[in-house]
Amino acid sequence: MQLKAPCYIALASLRDFGRLVCALERTPLPAFSLQFNRYEVLAVQTDIINGRPVIYYTQEDSKDSQYLAYRVSNGIEEVLLASSVDNPTYVYSPILKVEKFPRSLARSARIDKRSGYTVIKLKDLPSLAKVAAYKTIYDEPPLPLFLFKERGGKIVLGTAMSANDNETISYFYYVTVEEEPKQPFLRYSSQRTDQPTFLTRLDEHGYVYLKVIRLAEDHPLVKTYD
Repeated sequence: MQLKAPCYIALASLRDFGRLVCALERTPLPAFSLQFNRYEVLAVQTDIINGRPVIYYTQEDSKDSQYLAYRVSNGIEEVLLASSVDNPTYVYSPILKVEKFPRSLARSARIDKRSGYTVIKLKDLPSLAKVAAYKTIYDEPPLPLFLFKERGGKIVLGTAMSANDNETISYFYYVTVEEEPKQPFLRYSSQRTDQPTFLTRLDEHGYVYLKVIRLAEDHPLVKTYD
């Protein structure tokens, strides 16, 4: 099968990248160190849509580093580049240094939003939290929530999901929020009447925590409703 050019999507910071590949994951996702648009970047593939890889990246030269280290302690989030796995208080994503990609993977595809995700607008934040948290019932990590601002100023928070493993259509469930949350996590509980809350800590028991990943720009695969 012929490889399709991926869709590369820039994240807002290295911290967002570390949160994406490490936070709340049973096993941290491997990060790829490669050159993209003449810049050294760290990248990770999280999805595939219509046979096209969806790759999130941040501009960062890993140099001699072999791992990306991540931890949240007392509400403080840390992301570091490390040469070895030597501190058990961190979780580590291995950095795989790519010398050369197939030509089709080395460039970003130009994609019309209409050929991207099938978009579903939800009424409220609890509905979105339920979508992102549903896999935790099966002891799997929750889905990441992507936060971005559209060109008109609308602030969007959403997550990508297929209905099942054999589903060929990829959906993006989203809500709009009035203010951009500054905290990196969303706390949610199906056992309590609390509304989902944005925060920096992960140490309260009885809740599911969802990671919020900020994009550098509008999401190229998501066309929201007016």
